[in-house]
Amino acid sequence: MFRVLNLSHSPISEHIPKKSSFHLQFTCPFVYFFTMKTTKTFHIIIYGCQMNYSDSARIKAVLSNSWMAYVDNKEQADIVILDTCSVRQKSEDKVWGQLKELRSDQKIWLTWCMIGHNLNLKKTGTTKSKKMTMGNFVDSVSSSEPMIVWLESLQEDSALQKVVKAFKTWKSDAPDNILYVNHAFDPLFRKMNAQFPNVELFFRINDLWLLPYALKKLWYEVNPHVDIVNEYTGIIPHNANMLFKENTKTAYVPISTWCSQFCAYCIVPYARGLEKNRPIDEIMTEVQAHVRDGAEEIVLLGQIVNKHPDFYQILKQTAETPWVRWVRYTSPYPTYYSQEIWDLHESMENICPHVHMPLQSGSDAVLKKMFRGYTTDQYRQFVDEIRSIKRKMSITTDIIVGFCDETEEDFVESLELTRYSKFDMIYIGIYSPRPWTYGARKYEDNVPTDVKKERRARLNDVLTDISAQNNQAEIGQTRLMMIKSVSPWSIAWYTDNMKNIVVTVPEDHTYTVWSFVTATITDVKPFTLYGHVVV
Repeated sequence: MFRVLNLSHSPISEHIPKKSSFHLQFTCPFVYFFTMKTTKTFHIIIYGCQMNYSDSARIKAVLSNSWMAYVDNKEQADIVILDTCSVRQKSEDKVWGQLKELRSDQKIWLTWCMIGHNLNLKKTGTTKSKKMTMGNFVDSVSSSEPMIVWLESLQEDSALQKVVKAFKTWKSDAPDNILYVNHAFDPLFRKMNAQFPNVELFFRINDLWLLPYALKKLWYEVNPHVDIVNEYTGIIPHNANMLFKENTKTAYVPISTWCSQFCAYCIVPYARGLEKNRPIDEIMTEVQAHVRDGAEEIVLLGQIVNKHPDFYQILKQTAETPWVRWVRYTSPYPTYYSQEIWDLHESMENICPHVHMPLQSGSDAVLKKMFRGYTTDQYRQFVDEIRSIKRKMSITTDIIVGFCDETEEDFVESLELTRYSKFDMIYIGIYSPRPWTYGARKYEDNVPTDVKKERRARLNDVLTDISAQNNQAEIGQTRLMMIKSVSPWSIAWYTDNMKNIVVTVPEDHTYTVWSFVTATITDVKPFTLYGHVVV
């Protein structure tokens, strides 16, 4: 086996220390020698938000296009890909736990948020530094023949600093043709690889279309039989658009990527990059492709999904697409709604009667400190507008308890707004500072852990009471539901208004997962509806 070391294309080569403990490989993608290998199998473990499901579907499509084979069982995989999340520290802890469970003979690749916020060269400053030297604020590589930066091993920080200094100067002259393999200069890769030597590859989803080049660098036999477009969102994941399980009915379609809001607690811009809207024609092409593959539920995704300038048209055209039974979207902002959108909810039955609207706090003081960009009065106005729609709508939300300086009075205001809004579900998060965010750099995490937990429990108690009251109004109603689990006596999953449901079935009928049925609600508990199939 031969390795190509070609530094002649870059002036950075003259800055590399001659006797350091690393070498930087920098080659053109067409200069490779590699041995032939048999087809590799891979499995993807997804953490975090629905966007990660969409991204993982694209990963699956690119690798399948490169003659690799997806397997449903991670134990059968040569390669295990972890699509990571960093919204809370607990999310990252799960990844470290998974690394301990995987076999040492399995290669491990990581993508997204957990590696993303480590791309900001923490070795050049502290986590409280404002300096963003590179990372996810660098957009996608645009060259069809990228130069590859590959840092294989590094132990001397002084050597790293010399290379980074030269690299930054050189990179400014050619920002669009560089592909980082293992995210050169990412300290997390060095840390993780030292503990788990089978951690082989880090890559950004932005650079997904160039993944075959990185794999060739790792001596994999990859020969894509279809050209990959120069923008990862343009990759249509045919027959790979679902949840990697039996579900052939749900497809997640991003209409925008990442975020420019910079909420004080949120790591998304640092881990993923700045907001970018997809063209409406590209979005609808993907929707139609998923429908041809059998999807009947389309979920439109965006960090602030209704901020897209064509959101109304996207929502309308998706709902008008033949064979689309359900349309959902997440997550919107209360300040980006219009009467036109409410009219669509009222007039188009396949736009689901449910909105997930993050609140985060019911206190104006905390919302201002979070940089949320709206007030509690504006949120109440949103609630009033959605309650005025003739169709009965359910509302779910996110609330963070224990944000910096949150007082008991602030928390009580969150309880009051929760009661006013009558949420059907709240995804409650205990605040934990995330690297690089404004909250981590400028605020003190000064609410004790036991207080955070106590507030979470109190909020959950209020939610339980509200859910029970809301569900009482469901008795006697008929709801369309999707099936996830089937037993001899019942079927279960969720309704069009996003409520859990368990339904008894007639003895002479059989049902399959991911199909749709109509059910009559006969009984309820907090968070769950019960009923029977309408035959």
